[in-house]
Parts: sequence; C-alpha cells; structure tokens
Amino acid sequence: MRDPWTRAVLDAVPHPMLVIDAGGAVAQVNRAASLVLGYQEPRELKGRASHDALHRHREDGTVYPAHECPIVRASPRQPHTPAREIFIDRLGRAIPVTWTVSALPDDSCKLLSFHAANSGGAVIARRLPSAADIRSQIATGFRDPDLTPLSIAATNHMSLRALQSILSREGASPASLIRSERLRHASELLRRGMPPQVAAFESGFSDPDTFSRAFRRHFGVAPSAYSARSPRGTLR
Repeated sequence: MRDPWTRAVLDAVPHPMLVIDAGGAVAQVNRAASLVLGYQEPRELKGRASHDALHRHREDGTVYPAHECPIVRASPRQPHTPAREIFIDRLGRAIPVTWTVSALPDDSCKLLSFHAANSGGAVIARRLPSAADIRSQIATGFRDPDLTPLSIAATNHMSLRALQSILSREGASPASLIRSERLRHASELLRRGMPPQVAAFESGFSDPDTFSRAFRRHFGVAPSAYSARSPRGTLR
C-alpha cells in the first residue's frame, strides 16, 4: 500500500485509521491513530506488527496472543459489524474502542478504523497518573481490604505492568506501598491500645495471620509485643 493518494486521504481524515498488510504489519497509519496510540509520528508505527501496536498485552498485563485477536482474524471480504476491544497505548494506558475492518482495492490489505467505545468522536487517551497520584490514591484508600495493585490499575484504566513501571522509577511497587500504609496505620492503633486483630482489620488486612507475619517482618516484633511495649494513648 504505497499509493500516495491513499496516504494523502488517510492523513486528511481526523478519524483514527491504519492499513494492515497481508502479513499483519502496519502498512499505513494516519496521524490521528498514531497520536491515540501514544506516538508523535506515524512513521514510528509503520512496519510494526499491528497486533503489538494496538494491544501487545491485555488490560491486566497478561499476554494477548495474536491468534486470539479478532482484528487479526477479521477478513475484509466478509461483512463486518463494529466490535469493541481494548487498545493499549505506548505508555500502557487502556483505551476502550469500537473498531471495524473494511476492504481496500488492494486485496492483500485491510483498513482498520476505530473510535472511542462510548462516543462518536476521536479516541482521547487518558492522562497517565504520576507516582504522586498513585501514592495519594493508596494513602486515602488503604483501609479498604479490596484495594490491590490490580484494582488501582483498573481505576486508572491502565495495565498492572504500566502501574508497576511508574512506581519502579522511585524504587517502589504498588503492593509494597499498600502494605506500608496498612502497617503504619496498624502500628499507630496498637500504640493507642487497640487489640492486634482489630488493628489489623481497621488497617485493611483481611487476615490476622497475614497481618502478623507482615508486621513481624517490618517491625521485628509481633503485634502483641509491639502493643505491650508501647505507651498507651487514648482511643477515639
């Protein structure tokens, strides 16, 4: 697909579109599509495997085999109704889209177009949260026993791998930050005289044994011993 006319048309269309060749590679891509996928220039995508460019992994970070991808399997020679899929941009952000495949004069290629699943306009990628954003979410939500790295990733519409990557730049991980916040809060409650099991549940731990092991590793003593040696404050 080297027709200059085709390239000019694609570039003029504000709707995200790309051409996939017979081998599954990106033959042409317009600027709208490249920007949605996190690339400044369309040439950065040309020649790449289309499946990897669109969603090299699933939203939860697990491997997404190309042979399971409905876009890879879609035949432009057969009628195709719009379908939904999750694209993953260059930074790991999840983008829900509605897509369709159309035939081109060159039978060896197919045209993929897509837009936001819940709107008729162009896809708008969500801002990737900063490490400070994630820390703030953990600091305000750690007492919820359902708060996990996966739930944080889902809340931010990104993969677990992308979430981990943001925090790894600071030498941290989502799991370690959640655990640290819970242990910090539990230690405060123990110093104020709260029983260990109650302190565990109040701090977001759903299992007292897990809490006890984590507390001992972090503070070097069991919660009961920590409570016994701490000056008692007033519980509110």
